[in-house]
Amino acid sequence: MDENKQSDQRKKESESARPAQNFFSRSKRRQSQPAKEATTVRFQNLPAVHPWTIPAVTLLLTLVWWLKPILSGTLGSQLSFAQIWPLLAYSLFCSAAIGYLVSSRFEQKDWRLYACLAGSTMVLFSSSLRNRFEVLALLFLFLLVLALLPLNLVQLKSGIGLLALATLVTFSVPVCIAFLGNNYVDQTFLTGCWNLFYASLFYLTALFLPRASGRLLGLVTGGLYFAHLLFFHAFGLPDLAAMVIALAVYILSFIRPLTYRYQPLAAISALLISVLIL
Repeated sequence: MDENKQSDQRKKESESARPAQNFFSRSKRRQSQPAKEATTVRFQNLPAVHPWTIPAVTLLLTLVWWLKPILSGTLGSQLSFAQIWPLLAYSLFCSAAIGYLVSSRFEQKDWRLYACLAGSTMVLFSSSLRNRFEVLALLFLFLLVLALLPLNLVQLKSGIGLLALATLVTFSVPVCIAFLGNNYVDQTFLTGCWNLFYASLFYLTALFLPRASGRLLGLVTGGLYFAHLLFFHAFGLPDLAAMVIALAVYILSFIRPLTYRYQPLAAISALLISVLIL
């Protein structure tokens, strides 16, 4: 009799403990589910960029790269058609890849991004550009950084990644165009490229980090851009216009949800204008 009573008591204790176990297991699942979903849907609640974002970035960024050496007067006569077409094709592929990165908030691995990078790689190694090691190494480094940016394993979604992107946007394609056009790059052209560097660093900030962290970092990159124009550039009306445009683009980053849709178009257009007027 005592044994039967003890077994009945154990069954009752196990049955009473079962709801508590189920409650805690459900609570653990609820806690773990948001953590798993946080990495995959971090930017899905943001409005999609404007449909013209990818074509605009492709066209305007290519213009930025080619207008910089043209306006600086460093596009020499030694640049032949056999060098122009691969550089132009490479520029279009890379600017399109950046457009896909911008449209995905530098977060998602889009197959179209890697298709553009594959096209750029084919252009590099199937044209006369492969015969110039300096040009080949610099342009291939640019492709490598673009390929690594959306990978969470590398963790380039930070200020370091932004700095690397702005540096290569400035000193890759324009420098290679100037180098192939003259067989050298003079100091005047490199000094003028710092305008493009600080402008790229500022305008890419809101695209690279579209949330509050990007707006906070924009104070730093914008301050560097303004300081460069004020203290390291012959200040004049074009510099004042560039500062007003930069301030307007920064104010746009606070107008939500409008900024998430139109910020890429405003930033890339402002970058082109800064190249034209500075």
